[in-house]
Amino acid sequence: MFKNVAIVLITRYPKWRGGEQNINNTDKVRGDLALKTIEESLKLGCSVILADYGSSKSFKKALSKFESLIKTHRRSSKRSVGRRLAIKKAVKIPGVKAIVLTEAEKVSLITDCLKEIVSPIINGTTDIVIPKRNEKLFKETYPNYMYESEIEGNETFNEELKSHKLINPHESFDMFFGPRVFKNDKKILAIFMKEYIFKVDHLAFPKWYFDAEELSNTNFFPAVAALRKGYKVISVEVPFKYPHIQKLNEEGKNRHFFEEKRKMQRIAITIELLHFVSYLENYKGVRVKLS
Repeated sequence: MFKNVAIVLITRYPKWRGGEQNINNTDKVRGDLALKTIEESLKLGCSVILADYGSSKSFKKALSKFESLIKTHRRSSKRSVGRRLAIKKAVKIPGVKAIVLTEAEKVSLITDCLKEIVSPIINGTTDIVIPKRNEKLFKETYPNYMYESEIEGNETFNEELKSHKLINPHESFDMFFGPRVFKNDKKILAIFMKEYIFKVDHLAFPKWYFDAEELSNTNFFPAVAALRKGYKVISVEVPFKYPHIQKLNEEGKNRHFFEEKRKMQRIAITIELLHFVSYLENYKGVRVKLS
């Protein structure tokens, strides 16, 4: 059914092990979800390309049961590095028209939303799709602190895009929802493959807050660059549901860690965006530069 769709994933679960679920073991929770995402994707006929870094031997063994899974090893823990590696393999698969870049734990994106997000690409009506979470399901299924953080992040992100006339006043994107879907086209691919560096000296935040190779280089900068270049980027609402077991894990004993992580990501992504837009407009003194 989805032979012309490639799903690109990255994994890193050093503490995953087989057996019964342990709600306090984040790697176990997420690794099990990733295995389900792979299983459902292959069942639908998609190609699945996975770049792993540092997962346990047990997790790698669990991956081996998927004979048609395309696996590769990334030498860096940085997420964008792994995604570019997997994308390079995905675009070479004969017949692939749509590339779905998503977090490995997002099972619902495959089981509930795939047709909606790939159809505009396959039909040739757009270049990039940014899925938008249904508001009711977003609020009901996500941890409350994550919902509030990402709503705030989206508002800031969209206001910045509007102020630079990259989108119209009535338009908005669910930018903090990670998945991106794009056409297997050399010009679009070039946008996703670019590597930018964010200089962090003399900022009021810790240096480790910022690293374009984590999220911005593959999840945020390409969409902004595509809008700037005039490519067709659309929002498609989807009935995505956050995995209940992941919500329980992130509201459990490690809740404080996850709250701080979301806050840190929102701050870093927003500041990196401000400098990236200025970089695209050739302002001097910006902290973003092409690697």
